[in-house]
Amino acid sequence: MESKEQARAKSITSRGNRDAAQLEQANWGILSHDWAQLCPGKYVTCYVSMPGEPPTQQLREHLKSLGKTVLLPIMQPKRALAWGIDEGQLVKNSYGVEEPAISELSPSDASLMIVPALRAGRDGTRLGRGAGYYDRELAATPPANQGGPLRLVLVFDDEFDVSVPHEAHDQLMDGIVTPSELILVNKQFNEKLSPRVINPVELRASQKLKSALSNKAQRYRHQL
Repeated sequence: MESKEQARAKSITSRGNRDAAQLEQANWGILSHDWAQLCPGKYVTCYVSMPGEPPTQQLREHLKSLGKTVLLPIMQPKRALAWGIDEGQLVKNSYGVEEPAISELSPSDASLMIVPALRAGRDGTRLGRGAGYYDRELAATPPANQGGPLRLVLVFDDEFDVSVPHEAHDQLMDGIVTPSELILVNKQFNEKLSPRVINPVELRASQKLKSALSNKAQRYRHQL
């Protein structure tokens, strides 16, 4: 297996080559998932996507329209994260990442965590950018089978493998969300989601239909 550094470099280069049309197509696919089922509680963590990443702006707005309170990460010293509510004016930090005001809420209050990554594995492994912010936060957050949130990693359709380079301290995900699929990798899903959602064949068929309808709607708007 290639090293983490090699895998990161390959993914960063690939993301840099995606054009606006590809990002828009990915955006519609991400929105087509049944987020109301995936996030049954009031709180969900997400993040402000950077250029080239799977877009999250409309996803965040969609989650709010479902009555969810969206929490965003705030970078802290010693590579720790605080969390704030996605509302009002966000402020860019020294890395250019938009952040909200700090609140007392944390991922432990959420029913779902949407986690960024460069690549993901069907075995639950996740390849991040290497700073360790999320691995530290996930290690301090109870897993789903202990009352914690489900952990979904968000990547493009071509960014998951059987496994990705990882180490013992790297935290595992419960599932992978791509623009066209929801891939369940952990039995914790079976304990959290309704039977209608945990059937991957039925779910993927539903997602393909939603995607087709979204594409049709998009073509119609372009004709107006």
